[in-house]
Amino acid sequence: MSERRPVILHLAVDVNTPQRPKTTNAIEWFVRELGDYDNVVIAYQRRERPVSAPVECAAQGFRLFHFPYFGLRLGIGLLPAMRRAAKRTIALLEAQGIRPDLVHAHKFTFEGLAGREIARHFGVPLFVSLRGEVETKVFRMKPTLRPLLRRVAAGAARLYFVSAWFREEFHRYVPAQPDKERNLPNIVRNIAPAIAPQPPGDRFVAILALDTWKRKGVRWLLDGLALARRERPDLKLDLIGGGSAESRAHVERMIAARGLAEAVTLVGPLPNAELLARLPHYRALLLPSLNETFGMVYVEALFAGVPILFTRGTAIDGYLDGLDVGRAVPPRDAKAIAAAILDLDARTVEMRAVIAAAAPRLFATFDPATSLARYNADVRAALGAR
Repeated sequence: MSERRPVILHLAVDVNTPQRPKTTNAIEWFVRELGDYDNVVIAYQRRERPVSAPVECAAQGFRLFHFPYFGLRLGIGLLPAMRRAAKRTIALLEAQGIRPDLVHAHKFTFEGLAGREIARHFGVPLFVSLRGEVETKVFRMKPTLRPLLRRVAAGAARLYFVSAWFREEFHRYVPAQPDKERNLPNIVRNIAPAIAPQPPGDRFVAILALDTWKRKGVRWLLDGLALARRERPDLKLDLIGGGSAESRAHVERMIAARGLAEAVTLVGPLPNAELLARLPHYRALLLPSLNETFGMVYVEALFAGVPILFTRGTAIDGYLDGLDVGRAVPPRDAKAIAAAILDLDARTVEMRAVIAAAAPRLFATFDPATSLARYNADVRAALGAR
């Protein structure tokens, strides 16, 4: 008779199910790599009434439950909402005969609140990931939750910073616990131990879902590009990514309003393989997002040998300290973006050489095998301590 494998229960809002709009693949890719365990994913989706029952969905490599829960917008009533979700999750697990050995909440301030209740119910360790975009908002806007959030952190066996940039702000509210804190970058598919930059073409690139144009800072990017073109009128930009007809039309209007119709091309969506084939020939990736948890596209660009523009205090800030592989800019600062574009344009060959030389460090930082080995060691230690 085969030995029972440990069961890891993953709680995550950002997981794709047939019942919800498309979201990132980051958590699914991560869970699929955890082949030594039986993985169960609860894909939470906030809904206002009526709330339907959870539904099991087909998934590759793990059990997946689409799990609507009642919650109001703007995080109103967040704590009771997540406690209700936890109770319903416990009922589902018991009805399905699923007994987790470990709970991993893939966000601290939402799933972590439910995860604490579920882990305590089953008497198992709790791992929590920290994704800066939403965590920042909750810590800043809900001070009355901070004492409970400190207890969540104190009780967790591991705290994983997907957003390395969020660590400093987190420690303003929660005491540091170096023995249990780790960086856990999202899995990116074009990671390699060596980087061979290609000669740069004559265009920059921004890669985003057009429906997220506000959060991705497209307005400020276009303003910055327009300013930079006053000095170098030949600067050009490709915008790669799909979106609704409404979003595409709005972006087109923003481009036209800034006199950039001849300089900016809306390429539309591309298959990932085609995107990765085109990426090495751009001068730089320009994406001054306003609040970005991680941004896998920045890592894809670096491993394609392409310098990057990102917003300071967000995205992959905190992973690249000391490396001259791009430019970090303040949020909503068109003049700073323009200066960064001009610098990237002038120094793209130089920065490509720096990226190639930094390949060993970049690989050690973002290599999925290394991250997964650390995670597996943490799981063994947490289960062995029970």
